[in-house]
Amino acid sequence: MKKRMLLAQGIGIGAALMVLSACGNDNGDTQDAPPAGAAPQASTAQASTTPAGGSGAVQLGTQETALGTVVADPAGYTLYWFTEDTPEASACVGQCATVWPPTLGAPEAGSDVDLPGALGTLIRPDDGARQAVYDGHPLYRFAKDTAPGQTNGEGVKGQWHVVRVSPEPIPPTASGH
Repeated sequence: MKKRMLLAQGIGIGAALMVLSACGNDNGDTQDAPPAGAAPQASTAQASTTPAGGSGAVQLGTQETALGTVVADPAGYTLYWFTEDTPEASACVGQCATVWPPTLGAPEAGSDVDLPGALGTLIRPDDGARQAVYDGHPLYRFAKDTAPGQTNGEGVKGQWHVVRVSPEPIPPTASGH
């Protein structure tokens, strides 16, 4: 009996580690985190959601950042894409979606906003909610972005990237990004 309990616990821990490794590290830290005194605090804010499990519309905008013009949620927070996703499927579920909350709803360009990329949606595998997609990338917010225009999620584990409005290269910064 004791061996079965230990085996079940080991399997559960292994599954949790697999989910977390797919999303970056378990605490959402970036690879090139700022010095300890300047590190952003985790945010309890969620990505833009709509009533009825994301079946309504979500207004997307743009935001000028140190990395260029990026796609933003209605509150001005930077949106990200994940290298493990496909245009039809989100790979960020469970604990991953806590650190990287999905942008739920059918995306629309806000008034006076020019978004040249294609807008669409997919159905999330874990909860059946409709997730916004921009130019083939399901959209997410990063929980450690605590103010509009921050880009703390760029480059996390080499798998998370800001959604740029146009495909020009990201300019280098002092940290080497």
